[in-house]
Amino acid sequence: MLEFLAVVARRWRIVIGVVLVGILAAAGLTYQATPVYRASTQLFVAIDSSGTASELSFAGQFASQRVKSYPDLVDSPLVLQPTIDALGLGVTPQQLADEVSAEVAPNTVLLSVLVDDPSAAQAALIANTVAENLASVVEDLDRTREDSSSPVRVSVTRPAIPPTSARSPVPALNLTLGLVLGLLIGVALAALREALDTTIKDDGDVTEATGLPTLAHVPTNSDVSAQPLLDATPSNTVWAESYRKLRTNLSYIDPDNPARVITVTSALPGDGKSLTAANLASSLGQSGQRTILIEADLRRPSLVRLLGVSDDVGLSTVVAGRVPLEDAIQSSDYFDAVVSGPIPPNPSELLGTQVFSNLIETLKASYDRVIIDTPPLVAVTDAAIVATVSDAVLLVAQAKRTKRMDLRRAHYGLRAVDANLVGVVLNQVPVNSGLYYEYRSDKGRGRRG
Repeated sequence: MLEFLAVVARRWRIVIGVVLVGILAAAGLTYQATPVYRASTQLFVAIDSSGTASELSFAGQFASQRVKSYPDLVDSPLVLQPTIDALGLGVTPQQLADEVSAEVAPNTVLLSVLVDDPSAAQAALIANTVAENLASVVEDLDRTREDSSSPVRVSVTRPAIPPTSARSPVPALNLTLGLVLGLLIGVALAALREALDTTIKDDGDVTEATGLPTLAHVPTNSDVSAQPLLDATPSNTVWAESYRKLRTNLSYIDPDNPARVITVTSALPGDGKSLTAANLASSLGQSGQRTILIEADLRRPSLVRLLGVSDDVGLSTVVAGRVPLEDAIQSSDYFDAVVSGPIPPNPSELLGTQVFSNLIETLKASYDRVIIDTPPLVAVTDAAIVATVSDAVLLVAQAKRTKRMDLRRAHYGLRAVDANLVGVVLNQVPVNSGLYYEYRSDKGRGRRG
């Protein structure tokens, strides 16, 4: 039940949308439908009899049995044709029969003639006329001789009057049906969409795909283009706190032997791995740890734009032996960085060289933390190569975009090289997803927590 409610909560837009469509469709059909009014005439059937009590009882039983056959006469041409002629209706008896019906109250000699018509006045007029003609037809049929009187007497006990309200459509009923049907269809579509949706949405999906913990939930941030990097200004925004939480969670993984070289990668392009790597480096630098960020994505580098530094030299030129390492190191606000440099024709070969491994060892001697940004795993093997010289690997996934199968493939690829996978960073998580809870102190307003 809780899982079902969780699905409805995640797909509430589908449910609400279909419910609104159902209500609007019901309202439209109700508005366009032709109203139908029902008029009713009640008749009493009696047998002309006099005599003993037993004879009267027999007459009553005969009348009860006789009246059961009269509903079949109501929509017959014998009754309807005279009605059409008297009222000048301009329809055939077969057409009028669709509007006329009759019913007998159980264990009585009461017969009701029912007429449905778009006009309330016309419905009452037809009902009264049909009742009169039915009485005449019944008495004629039950006459044993032409010169004798009929033993059956059919009397109108309650003539029809024009109804004040339509029998159909009923707006309240139609709208309720529209709402209920919309809700059922909406829930069914939400369940179908959930079944077809294989994207990562929460910690449960991460665990199912990889068996790894989620170390941080990075929320959507509309201001990230203007200010993509975390600064030292005290901030209570959940976006800033998510990277600080990532830094803290990494420190708890193995306090006695903390990971010094951390590779950051993702399953697919666009999941936010470079932004995560840069902000992790910034967060570590702000905590007092000497940190350097290495851009090992030699295929589609992005740190030059993100950090606002030069791309004349970088990792590719250092590994190729064109410039010394110290000439490629550039300073950002809270950490140093080595960007990719000119894009080489053989990225995987460069990252798999002993020169690259020696470079990482050299940086470990000078820095507390070395953060390496690598290409996505599903597309190329660069990240798996870099993972072999790393102490820990972080996988970045984008909520509602990264598919479970892609994240699972990335996980398998890293496991194949015995990488130390420590967790997943879930990126672009909606703030209203329930994964966040702000705790802030406002001067003069107390504390909310």
